[in-house]
Amino acid sequence: MTQYKVNVTGLKKSYGSNVVLKDINFKVGNNEVVVLIGPSGSGKSTLLRCLNKLEEPTAGSIIIDGQDISDPHTNLDKARENIGMVFQHFNLFNNMSVGENIMLAPVELNKLNREEARFVAESLLETVGLADKFDAKPASLSGGQKQRIAIARALAMKPDIMLFDEPTSALDPEMVGDVLEVMKELAKDGMTMVVVTHEMGFAKEVADRVVFMADGYVVEEGTPEEVFDHPQHERTKSFLEKVINV
Repeated sequence: MTQYKVNVTGLKKSYGSNVVLKDINFKVGNNEVVVLIGPSGSGKSTLLRCLNKLEEPTAGSIIIDGQDISDPHTNLDKARENIGMVFQHFNLFNNMSVGENIMLAPVELNKLNREEARFVAESLLETVGLADKFDAKPASLSGGQKQRIAIARALAMKPDIMLFDEPTSALDPEMVGDVLEVMKELAKDGMTMVVVTHEMGFAKEVADRVVFMADGYVVEEGTPEEVFDHPQHERTKSFLEKVINV
């Protein structure tokens, strides 16, 4: 049996009469990089936020690392320790230094003592190319630097899976490359990743599988070559015509 990190079955999400996700079935294999693409309002970010229960699913099951996180009896805090999340807006604590931001969760959750956490924070800052920023305050950093710090902070918990919700959409164009570079390195190292992005070049280069969503459904999925070069559905074709080479 294939080992799936994420197995979503029959997922639905509504806000009152507004049905955002309509019967989503979605799997992510171990060490797989899955990129979700599609027009705004197609349900991509909602699906991602359901994966760590930031949104409460209306129906269906979400199994991550063998745990059903849609089951009310599951210890959600424990399950979330294995799920790193990087948001569009960096959500750093401005009153703390960069190093303290990264150390906070592992120390608070008794995963590491302060000394160990500092060592991890310093090595992660090196990984994201910001080794000299340990004592800096987030306010002194550019958007691209803040996003790389946010990635380092998520990695400090040693998650099994990383979720990225449009991590570059709030950045100036010249800062996007640095953040995507860090994500490419993570993918190369075998991190299981689910990424919502408008960066089609990244999807083509890094994704093992591309999932195209529209109107709350998974319309089409396949390798980057299948989806970008040989799309099967009219909806996929018309979306790609609009976003590629514009």
